[in-house]
Amino acid sequence: MNERTVLEALEPIGSSTALDTLAGGPRAIECPNLGSGRLVFPRYREVRQLMRDPRFLCAPTAHGMLEELPIDLRELLGPVASWILYTDPPAHARLRSVMSKAFTPRHISMLREPIAAEAEGLVSSFVRASGGDAASGPADRLPVLTISRLMGLDPSASAQLKNWSDDVVLLTEPKLSASEQARLAEAWLGLSGYFAELINSRRRSPGQDVVSAMVHAEADGARLGEDELLANCIALLVGGHETTSSLLSSLVLAAIEHRDARERVTHDPAYAAGFVEEVLRLSGPSKITARTAACEVLLAGTRVRAGQRVILLQASANRDPEAFADPAEFQPARSPNPHVGFGLGAHACFGAALARMQAVAFLRSLMKHIDSFELDPSQVRWKPSQVLRTPAYIPLRVTSPNRSHT
Repeated sequence: MNERTVLEALEPIGSSTALDTLAGGPRAIECPNLGSGRLVFPRYREVRQLMRDPRFLCAPTAHGMLEELPIDLRELLGPVASWILYTDPPAHARLRSVMSKAFTPRHISMLREPIAAEAEGLVSSFVRASGGDAASGPADRLPVLTISRLMGLDPSASAQLKNWSDDVVLLTEPKLSASEQARLAEAWLGLSGYFAELINSRRRSPGQDVVSAMVHAEADGARLGEDELLANCIALLVGGHETTSSLLSSLVLAAIEHRDARERVTHDPAYAAGFVEEVLRLSGPSKITARTAACEVLLAGTRVRAGQRVILLQASANRDPEAFADPAEFQPARSPNPHVGFGLGAHACFGAALARMQAVAFLRSLMKHIDSFELDPSQVRWKPSQVLRTPAYIPLRVTSPNRSHT
């Protein structure tokens, strides 16, 4: 087992054979093609430890990504270093304190009924239209509607915001072409301009949305600076749309594969939630995340140098036989299911509860009609990425709408 196995696991669809091999293989693998001197940790125990260990930092990840870019683009994207995802204590604690006041359980709970109604409406419309691309259709549209409502965004701008969001995610990829760099720059400028206007508007006239709460919330007597506000509005939009859309697209494929679960999913909310957790475990959006050692550390018999970047391979960790019985089997009733699909510790996904809420509502609506759908798996297309697992094209055909269930 070597770097080739890791690279196979990080292909757009992600080789299940490679992931299963890594899940029971070495504790650490050197992968210079992912970056000079980088180590990959593919096993559950180490991934879980690294996510919680304060000796491994997130901030250098942003600096490392920016260093790979031309200097003009690096300067333009400098505020990325303020993303909550890429900050460490004490800055991270301050950001999280402010955002937690904005991203309250009350904000989330108020979305439950609208999300369920929108999921049902989107799926029903998709069926009436005889199907189409589920990835760019209901699986993409629901997160856009949800994050727009949460942030108080102009619905007429949703298509443009989505396109910019898609292109900003290019920042996380190891290598970018000149055209990708140009798209990234254009997207960042577009989103920065949009949110600068929105922030000024909410500063003058606060609403009931998350952006208003972020503008006016304080931590230790201070509010977020302008760059911090801009950067984290963009981070919230990107995270709220991109990863959730990837999850919902993976749910479409899982629902087709496990259509025999229709009755239990539609009538048992707990089983539906367990179905979502298994998709997160086996086919979750996040394949990898990264940390940088603040000091020399001996981990799993491997010496990690101070300043060395390590890759946490979540996709294989979630299949580790040391952590999961029958790890290759899809078991919605699996309990407990301590996967690391949304991360752990201080940097766990901030919007996990909202993503889960959307996923369960979408899955239950989809499963009502599952007997009407047909899919040729060979026609599915995947977004090229080593970081995210995203079905980009899922052509579903509706064969007999009268077979749908309510």
